[in-house]
Parts: sequence; C-alpha cells; structure tokens
Amino acid sequence: MAGKVEAAVQAAAQLGSFADEAARARILGAYDKAMAFWPEPRGQQDVATSFGTTRVHTYGGGAGTPVVLLHGQSATPAEWAPHVAALGGARPVLAVDRVGEPGYSAQTAPIRTADHMADWLEEVLAGLGLERAHLVGHSYGGCVALNHAARRPARVASVTAYEPPRALAPLKAGFVLGALVAVLSGSDKVQRRWFSGLIGDTGAGPEEAEATMRLSLEAIRGFRIRLPQPWRMTDEELRSVSAPALILLGGAGKAMDARRAEGRARRLIPGVRTEIVPGAGHGIPVKVFNDRLPAFLREVDEAAAA
Repeated sequence: MAGKVEAAVQAAAQLGSFADEAARARILGAYDKAMAFWPEPRGQQDVATSFGTTRVHTYGGGAGTPVVLLHGQSATPAEWAPHVAALGGARPVLAVDRVGEPGYSAQTAPIRTADHMADWLEEVLAGLGLERAHLVGHSYGGCVALNHAARRPARVASVTAYEPPRALAPLKAGFVLGALVAVLSGSDKVQRRWFSGLIGDTGAGPEEAEATMRLSLEAIRGFRIRLPQPWRMTDEELRSVSAPALILLGGAGKAMDARRAEGRARRLIPGVRTEIVPGAGHGIPVKVFNDRLPAFLREVDEAAAA
C-alpha cells in the first residue's frame, strides 16, 4: 500500500498544477478577460486524451482545411485573439489549450518526452475528427508543431512556427539569465519590463496587449508547469518534415539568433519557406502574420486540390 501511495505522489508531482486555489482564481480570471478579445461567435469543446481532458476553442468555418493553433508557454489560446478572424473566414480555427499549462485543460498523466507530446496532440486531432490540419505554433507551440510534423506526419497538411525556441537554434544566454532574474525578482515592475522587452510591439491593441501580459505574468507566478523544456530537434528530425513548412522569426528577437535558426531550417527542412521579420520580437507581429499565414494556407490547400 505504501508503495502505491508513493507512486501516486510521484506521478502527481509530474503534473502541471496551480500553486493554490487563489492562484487558480487569479489565472482563470485573467484567462477569461483575455479570451474576451476573441471574435464572436466563439465555441469550445473538451477532448478526452490519455494525458487528460483538453479544452479547444473554436471559431469560423469554410471549406478550407482546418487550422490548429498551438500557443506559447504560459500564453494560453488567448494569445491568438488578433489572428483568428483573419483565418476563420476560409476555414475552421481550433486553438488548443495545452495540458500541463495554466488554463482549463486538466492533465492526468505526465508528458515527459517529445514522443509523449506528439502522442497527446495526435489524440487531440483524432478526438476532433481531423483527418488533416494545418498546425500553427508560437514559441513553445512552434516546437510542438514541428515535433508533430516530424513524428506524426499523417494528419499534418502544413506546419508553421513563429520563433520556436531551441528547435532550430539554442537559446541566447542573455535571454535565459533575463528570464531567471525577472521570475525570481518577484517584482511586478521588473517582470513587466522583461516581458515587454521580450515580446516587443506586436501591433495588438493596448488593452488586448495588457490583458495578454497580465495573464502570462499571473501564469508564470502561480502555475507549476511540468512539461519537457523546449528541445533541440535533430538534423534527422528536421529532414523528416515532409509537410509544407513556414518558419517566421523576429529580427529583433531576444530568445535566439534568427539568422542561425533560419540557416538551419533552410539547410534541413525540405522546401521550407522562411522569413525574418524586421523589428519584430518574440511576440507575433499581427499585421505580418495575418498577411503571410492565410496566403500560405490558401496556397497549400490549392496545391493539394490540384
């Protein structure tokens, strides 16, 4: 009996969790406020997986292949608010709330490896009834998208990643140090300055940007994420990405060397398209993204139908 209890305790320690009920209330309150910037009508559904129930937010419709949005760490699907309308006129948009992170998904089993992450996402796609989908990820979500394109390619119509940390190039030492200093400072002022400098000016409205920042900072302070750190994809894994791929990077990004990441992507991912967005930081530049991504998805759909 003692052994079973110890095993259960160890397993629970590998699951994402809110620091306490007060943190849960603050984070979910900030989540709801940030999600209010999504256009209407917005739907949602829960998908059962062997790693836990996954919340998915939905918008739009049309004949185009569905697009699945994968958010950055501690960002939640709220970060896609400036983009869903640009995508949803031609196709269904589904934004996944990753298990193991702050939000309405409920993790019940550990995700320890890149394979586990691919298993979870494959179950989500299957549960949504998607035979094919465009995967679009930001930051950590970009790593998840590229990982899936390499490991579970059958459902992947295309893959797009904006600033995927470590997948293509290592994190800058200054970024890691700055993040540690900000988090450990416990200072709202210091953390806001760090976050603003990292994200840059995305072109989102000020109220929307504030809501997104507040949510991410509350999440960083009040949620224990137990997921694999962003991982470096091997040369072999990148070469195995057979779906059409679009890699976008911030020219002023502080997380990694954009030129180095672009060079490795071009060298290894077959037929990849890349762009370094001048002046952009780690946050998604609204105007550029809302121009490039719909055009890319439309072109991929047209080529598949030809």
